[in-house]
Amino acid sequence: MESKVPLFLYFMVTNHPEVKQYTELLCHQVDQANRRLKDENFGDVYQEFGKDAGLAIKLGMVDCLQEPGLMAKFHIDPHMFPLIYFVRNKVFCDKMVGVVTESHVKEAVEAFIDYAKLESKSESEGASLFQKVRRQDDDDENAMTLIAAAHGKMQAGDPAKGKQLFEKALRMSMEDMEVVKKRYGVPNKKMTPELWAKLKREPCYNSAPEALCGLAMCAMASKQRDEAFRLAARVREEFPFAPQDMRGVAEAVVRIELIQVVDYDPDTDNYMRLLKFDELVSEPAQFYKHHLKRAVAFYVEGVAGQAIEECLRLIRAEPKLLSALKEGGIVPNDLRLGPTAVTPARQVIRAIFEALGPTNEHVEKGRKLLQLYL
Repeated sequence: MESKVPLFLYFMVTNHPEVKQYTELLCHQVDQANRRLKDENFGDVYQEFGKDAGLAIKLGMVDCLQEPGLMAKFHIDPHMFPLIYFVRNKVFCDKMVGVVTESHVKEAVEAFIDYAKLESKSESEGASLFQKVRRQDDDDENAMTLIAAAHGKMQAGDPAKGKQLFEKALRMSMEDMEVVKKRYGVPNKKMTPELWAKLKREPCYNSAPEALCGLAMCAMASKQRDEAFRLAARVREEFPFAPQDMRGVAEAVVRIELIQVVDYDPDTDNYMRLLKFDELVSEPAQFYKHHLKRAVAFYVEGVAGQAIEECLRLIRAEPKLLSALKEGGIVPNDLRLGPTAVTPARQVIRAIFEALGPTNEHVEKGRKLLQLYL
């Protein structure tokens, strides 16, 4: 990563056909971008005069089956394959998780090149945001690296240290956001998809929601549920479009929101226990609440397909259960079922869809079935 050319650092596996196909697609888009831009003198733009001179973007691939050490170093969750880190001058600017469409990949390649060009120009003028980033022990200390370190502490069972690192990352992000806000006039503008499309290219607008999500997970680990709910709500309020573009943010926010919706207790409400007591639940309203909690248990414990199926069963049964749900205070007395009706089961399944992303196979199948029951 010594090159000044922006890098897609791609973590993948070679034994999965869908990931293999995605790898070919990604290589094609990077190659196409470099061919298309070969005459734009990127060596001078990036001030890169070594072997990478002239490249608009690089692709570095890590086969996690062959490089488990690198996988551990970068805190890669096996469930996150494939994953791309956007790296410029050894600084992690953003990431993209999961298989996305070719048009999305092309857009990401072009956006990162545009960002790198702008940042290189700013550096030449002494106005780069990253020129303010502090160095420590010959390593880069910025919000994204702090967040990666914080996740490592959480995985090691040290939420207190993880919280400190997330708090520091959030402070740094908020400081950088003040600079960006002045540039775009954000305080005077309502957040729109068009404005977010510009802001999400700024590292601080990626690291801030991730840091908030990290703090929310720390709060959950420390049994501070109300604080976790507050932080998740803050992400929704301050970064309303972040869950759409950042899978890690969507997963964290949705997990906490689902816990709140069904009053789920991670310590006691695992799905095996809920399955065990299933036969003891006979009253319709309690049956509905029990199975909804079980759906969340499936999702939280990584069995997303089962979670979606559980929600679909409840949604299909809602017409028969409606009077009992009204009597039990689970839905409003004036609720009328229809495509736009809001019920707890519909809230949960749509939240799971959001967390998994539109290209997930369980989501694609679940959406088709959901349309039949609405």
